[in-house]
Amino acid sequence: MQRIILISCCLAILMVKTVYAQSEKKESAPAWLPKETVKTDTNGTKKSRSNDLKSFVSGLDPVVGTSLPGGNGKSTSLSTLFGETIPDLGLRVKEYKSQKTDRKRKKEKIKLARIRYEGIPMESMSVKFGSGDRATVESFHVLKKYEPFNPYVRATETRWYDKKSRRLSSSLIKEKEQALPLHGSYKKYSGENLIEEGFYYKGVKDGRWVKYDAKFNLIDKMVWDKGFPAESRITYYDSAHSQIKEVIPIVFGEVEGEFLQFFKEGQLMANGKYDDGKKVGRWVEYYQFRRQRKKEIQYPKSSWDEDFEPFVLREWDDKGKLLYDYTKDPRASVEEETEN
Repeated sequence: MQRIILISCCLAILMVKTVYAQSEKKESAPAWLPKETVKTDTNGTKKSRSNDLKSFVSGLDPVVGTSLPGGNGKSTSLSTLFGETIPDLGLRVKEYKSQKTDRKRKKEKIKLARIRYEGIPMESMSVKFGSGDRATVESFHVLKKYEPFNPYVRATETRWYDKKSRRLSSSLIKEKEQALPLHGSYKKYSGENLIEEGFYYKGVKDGRWVKYDAKFNLIDKMVWDKGFPAESRITYYDSAHSQIKEVIPIVFGEVEGEFLQFFKEGQLMANGKYDDGKKVGRWVEYYQFRRQRKKEIQYPKSSWDEDFEPFVLREWDDKGKLLYDYTKDPRASVEEETEN
């Protein structure tokens, strides 16, 4: 009996030890099991995966950043594919195509600028006077065929190329088939020095015009708008702005330059010059037809002469008969050409 009890106790003790050993095995990993398979640190695992993915993605995306996802210096490229914002590659392609189109458009615009001005075809020409260092060269563009000038712009303000004499002129055109109005860029050189540049539009000045001295210092600047100072106040007879009534020249905010007044049918009614907002020189009035002069009025030669009293130099009737002539007066200024 005692033997049976002793054997039972030994068996009970062995069973307790076996159960205790099994519980310890469940709590701790076996020595032969790789540590990487034990999920003791999920953050570390994600970090390792990110590094592996980052090395893979870096071969695909040239703009991958050096920072890891979730770090301080977040990348906005394909490296953000896992867990971060994904860039819209479609937009990048569209942006590239748009930039390519813009570059192509600019190149075409530059190319057209060499053969067109304000959308009108032109061709390049030049004339030369003199020789050596004193030679004067004018480089310009002309229309490919003759087109009439703006009828409201004075002929003395126009410029055209005479194919027969191979010279530039501002006189009245007698042979239209030999005349090519200047159109496009214009440059004038004295020796190797640029002394004047600007643009023409169908034979009249347009855009910014500048003059330089021999050291390329700016000495004069003027902005034109198709034959008239750009700031000029122009009034019209009609709402369509096709019949000019008068042109008051404005230069840098001051009334400066030639004043022009027209009849409704387009004939010149009167013209004269302003200097610092005051009438100066000889002003002329016309009858409507045949460009017949009506009256000449003398104003001071300079705006500084405040004591000068304007007076009539000459006057004609509508038949062209001279009624009054006082041109021998020493106060009379030199008559300027008024061809229109």
